[in-house]
Amino acid sequence: MHKRNILFLSSWYPNRIKPTHGNFVHQHAIAASLENHVRLIYVCLDDSLHQSSETVFEQHPFPVYIVYLKKSNLPIVGMIWNYLRMILTYFRMLNQLKREGFQPDLIHANVVYPIGIVARLLSWKHRIPYIVSEHWTCYSSDANPKPSGLQMSLTRWAAKKATLILPVSEDLATSMKQKGIQTDMNVVYNVIDTDLFVPTAKSNRELLRLVHVSSLDEVQKNPALLFRAFSEVHKFHPNIHLDIVSDGDFSIFQGFIADLGIQSHVTFHGMQTAQGVARILQQADVFVLSSRFENLPCVLIEAISCGVPIVSTNVGGIKEIVHNENGMLVPSENQSALVEAINQVILRLEDYRPEAMHKEAVQLFSYQSIGVKLSNVYQSVRSTYGQ
Repeated sequence: MHKRNILFLSSWYPNRIKPTHGNFVHQHAIAASLENHVRLIYVCLDDSLHQSSETVFEQHPFPVYIVYLKKSNLPIVGMIWNYLRMILTYFRMLNQLKREGFQPDLIHANVVYPIGIVARLLSWKHRIPYIVSEHWTCYSSDANPKPSGLQMSLTRWAAKKATLILPVSEDLATSMKQKGIQTDMNVVYNVIDTDLFVPTAKSNRELLRLVHVSSLDEVQKNPALLFRAFSEVHKFHPNIHLDIVSDGDFSIFQGFIADLGIQSHVTFHGMQTAQGVARILQQADVFVLSSRFENLPCVLIEAISCGVPIVSTNVGGIKEIVHNENGMLVPSENQSALVEAINQVILRLEDYRPEAMHKEAVQLFSYQSIGVKLSNVYQSVRSTYGQ
């Protein structure tokens, strides 16, 4: 297949201010780069910047240009000025890439609002088609906070001229259509490194290990439900331990955990690299997610790839990847159902087949699998334009 020049733009992307921000976009870009020439531009505001702007070039494994702009904190006028500078910076960076010999065949934006606005403007100026991958949970009826009316109007405007929208789950596609986005859609799942997330032998069989990886956002991830359920499960399994991986603030839950009497059975590992997350998952017996709303969490895919069965609330697109062979789903907010499901999965741990789970992950979520899907999308879009 002909390799094409793909310009990635993103509303979120890992940077020095937020190292895990939009890491799933980075994974999609890696997959796309297997079959295409990828360049990525990301512009963000930095309160700590001394000069007006700073451009950082990275190569991992494709060229990335991260531009930090000094943030104006003036009320209203400053916000408008910040957005205008960001848009103009994207125009400047694309002109720079073209001078360097990179002529995009296609713009692949990520998360419709706000980068879809930039993608539509660049598409109009340079006559380049654009598509948009969508990851945001804001379209869910359970999402909180919800986007404002102005944000949704701008989202629909940005999506309207896209050739194609790529939601990461069927559930997200349905939710977007219910919000008035009628652009053609093609679901492309999230992607993980299935060569890193692999099943391994457990080093300590005396402990049962539950693992939870999330931002610990109190509204979306609902960690209070997780901790309450774990305290109940601990009564049935005194040898059980809960490992928490997060870049969130764990300290706000320590008093709550102490009141439940489980503080000696919970370990907080903080923010981890992908390698660190893989090591923790590989020693886990069960992965637990207690969210109120989601799309298609990468960490669930990583757990499946490691052969770790899942117990999760049945929200968003999770039901599209969790089934009887790799875990159990329970209603959101239902503590007794969550406790019962964890106990059931523990009792049937020997029934789960880690190698089969990993094979499924490779087929559905690997760089190679998603890379082929993206290349087919790019080919289809460019064929529409006669190239």
